[in-house]
Amino acid sequence: MKTWAMTVLLAFASTLIGCSDAGFLGAGRALSEGGNFAGGIESGEFGATAGGVQDMGLARELIANGQVPPPEAFSVEGMFSEHDLPVSGPVCDRRLCLRAATGITAGADGGATGWVQVGLSSNVDPDRFQRDSLSLVAVVDVSGSMGWDYTTDSGDYGTPAAVALRLLRLIAMQLGADDRIAIVTFGSSVKTVLPFVSGAATDVVQGAIDGIGHGGSTNMEAGLRQAFDLAGSAQDEHDTRQTRVALFTDVQPNVGLTGGDGFASMADEAAGNGIGLTVFGVGLGLGQQVMATMSTLRGGNAFSLFVPPDADQLMLDNWPWMFSPIAHDLVVHVQSVPPTLVRRGFGFPTGDASDPGLDVGSVFLSKNRGALLLELGGPFNGPFQAELQLAYTQIDGMSVNETLSIDIDRTVAPGGQWFSQPGVNKTVALAGLVTAMAAASAGYAAGRLDDAILTMRSGIDQFDATINGAGDSSVDRERDLARDLLKLMEQGAPVGDLYGFR
Repeated sequence: MKTWAMTVLLAFASTLIGCSDAGFLGAGRALSEGGNFAGGIESGEFGATAGGVQDMGLARELIANGQVPPPEAFSVEGMFSEHDLPVSGPVCDRRLCLRAATGITAGADGGATGWVQVGLSSNVDPDRFQRDSLSLVAVVDVSGSMGWDYTTDSGDYGTPAAVALRLLRLIAMQLGADDRIAIVTFGSSVKTVLPFVSGAATDVVQGAIDGIGHGGSTNMEAGLRQAFDLAGSAQDEHDTRQTRVALFTDVQPNVGLTGGDGFASMADEAAGNGIGLTVFGVGLGLGQQVMATMSTLRGGNAFSLFVPPDADQLMLDNWPWMFSPIAHDLVVHVQSVPPTLVRRGFGFPTGDASDPGLDVGSVFLSKNRGALLLELGGPFNGPFQAELQLAYTQIDGMSVNETLSIDIDRTVAPGGQWFSQPGVNKTVALAGLVTAMAAASAGYAAGRLDDAILTMRSGIDQFDATINGAGDSSVDRERDLARDLLKLMEQGAPVGDLYGFR
């Protein structure tokens, strides 16, 4: 779709809240003719982002509605995915291009920290890109919580079911004769409401979606098992379709498995069989931790949505990139002289601060150029050389090994900083800000109010000092988000409650 069509669709989507789904489908089909929502993206070097959670939507919505989010709502990879974080270098000549840029920041005591940003980009031309055909199993949560109407002081969010079904309709509209789709629903019981049919069987698919209701408990385990089994039964060694399960849910399982580890095991087993998982988390009751755990594995990613027009925006921004992995099992290893330690990895969906887990299950195409960030221990008071050894597997199964050389011969004064490329300071600043917000929210939820406020103030100050002169207006939104969170903490606002807006 060309730029003018994207503009028309955005303007049209803003009027849709009061429209019936039937009326929307008729107009949407004309606008999306040709199979892609990917309008308005310039040709040339394209983006790529790590899998896992692709946004910070839940944190933003809770803060906008006067609640302090739980710490798991703050995701560095989600923040990175929302921003374009390019690293310049040689011409990108393959589906996944990796480049490195560096930086140093120094505390007031003179202690220095080194930074290495790994940039992710692609040589894909979005205007000419043809996505792989799909065998798609949509598994839809029809439990009672999907029918709850979330109403806040700022307005009516509607029901999670309305958001989920709107998005499913839009995805189904993009499928063609080379694709096939099946639909499974789960609540108290599980039902295959649509066995695999051609993506071109529009009336059949839309009729099945129209017949989906809601009610009962949430046996997400049983629903996913049936979806994965159905997806596996459709695989054939001579079939070149990509096999993917798309889960539409508020992620509040209360029957069968309820914790993230169990669902991660299911997703891991499916990934080993070549089945990817995309989680579409819907509604203010979103279970962020379980969603994040399921989406970090090979072939996995996740998005959050809150009102029906979010479905239109998600398609404009992410179709077909959200179903287009370009690499799997990316691993980063650092060898340096003098020897140094990786203190933390940011933007890696796996691992935590104590175990950086410098690996990425999958890398997807994206309109934004993504980033992975390494925080290195010193010394940085003299020459520093390092090699980043990166290994990953292309979609065709071919293994790729790359080495990126790093050479830092730089010192900075106490409180100073240096970055090898413009924009690296933005990446470092965003990582620090998200980390501070997560830490402050954890302290706040534990009742350590003074510590939480101090952490937030310090995080905002550090953000402003690091971003210094980046000249990027997109950082203003993040500064405002952090200041709003600090204000809520100072006012003693309630901690984000999964069911607080029902």
